[in-house]
Amino acid sequence: MKKIDRQGFLAITTFIALIVLMVIQVNWLFNAARLEEQNFNQTVAKALNESREEIGSRVPVCNNMKNYLCGHPCQATAKKKTIDEIDSIIRSNLNNYQIELGYKFEITDSAYVAKDSKLFGSRCYLQSLNGLLEKDGIQIRLEFPARKQFLLAQMKGSFLLAIFSVLFVMVSFIVTFRMFKKERLIVKQTSDFINNMVHEFQTPLSNIRLAASLIKKKEGVINDEKVMEYTTVILKENQKLENHVVNILKVSCGNENDCSLESVDIHQVIVETGGEFKTRLDALNGKIEYNLDAKHHTLNVAADHFVLIFSNLIDNAIKYSASAPLITISTINRRNSIEIGVKDNGIGIETKDLSMVFEKYYRVSTGNVHNVKGFGLGLTYVKKLIEQYKGKIEVLSSKNSGTLFTITLPLENEKN
Repeated sequence: MKKIDRQGFLAITTFIALIVLMVIQVNWLFNAARLEEQNFNQTVAKALNESREEIGSRVPVCNNMKNYLCGHPCQATAKKKTIDEIDSIIRSNLNNYQIELGYKFEITDSAYVAKDSKLFGSRCYLQSLNGLLEKDGIQIRLEFPARKQFLLAQMKGSFLLAIFSVLFVMVSFIVTFRMFKKERLIVKQTSDFINNMVHEFQTPLSNIRLAASLIKKKEGVINDEKVMEYTTVILKENQKLENHVVNILKVSCGNENDCSLESVDIHQVIVETGGEFKTRLDALNGKIEYNLDAKHHTLNVAADHFVLIFSNLIDNAIKYSASAPLITISTINRRNSIEIGVKDNGIGIETKDLSMVFEKYYRVSTGNVHNVKGFGLGLTYVKKLIEQYKGKIEVLSSKNSGTLFTITLPLENEKN
């Protein structure tokens, strides 16, 4: 079993174990609630049984109570006095069992049909008075209107603790699982970055070593033209290495770059930066079209930053073109901002990759062939620079339909 499979198996097993534990916890809560309800019912039954015995001792010496309980006619005052006496007996016995809860009762000879009640549902308690009177079928019927609230209050502490524990475990697992996925993705991206970095550095280093070796061998006989040719190769490849190192250091550093701001014509920067790619585009039969329609395009910024921004976007447009590159750069003013669009006719980006294109080290997959070079740092640094100027960059693309990068910058830095 591969390492990734073990990790996935562990995650699934942990999730199942947590579900089982939560089911057990919930089941324990319901069992505890049922026990609490049973205990309450048994206590009420004891209190009513003792009330019956006390009423039984009163019946032989009190004709009013006997007449009332048997349903015989009696005066209103005697009836009220008897009801109050029975109420006092029931309340006293309930208090003896620490049940200080409001209730209502009645003396009846009608049959009562018990209903299947849910947990903590309403319930009627019955106490037969058979054997105490000459008439059978008389019973005390007792109800507690606030029974449900009372039982819930008794369970409140346990319920809250258990529910909090279940919720904590669920949230903790979700957060931990997300962190696990993120860390695994970072590990994969870092591994890809290292592989790409090794590949990128190997080629220029090999060329530098080869050029230096040729100069060394031909030191005595080579003419000046060849020396200059080999020297040019060394300088060119050395510059590549320096650029790679600079980009890595810039993206890795969390602090903003300290640089002097100046009045910069964004249109001029776009055209000049695009001109640097003319030779490369001519070799591929490609071109850049400019639709620079913004009337306000002078900002107080660092020119080098925007040269790097447009260089990265144009370079990507060329690298990810399957045919002759056609790049369209447009500008327009919207409200208090300038909007810059860089559109290409390249291979496009799949929807699943769009949200990741600005992540550090992330590179859109182009297959197993290493035909598109880079570290996955360019767009990360582009976004960082744009956000430094309180702007934003968005990407719109689909597979085989080209890509459009849209940069929006506020004109609060506008000069003149």
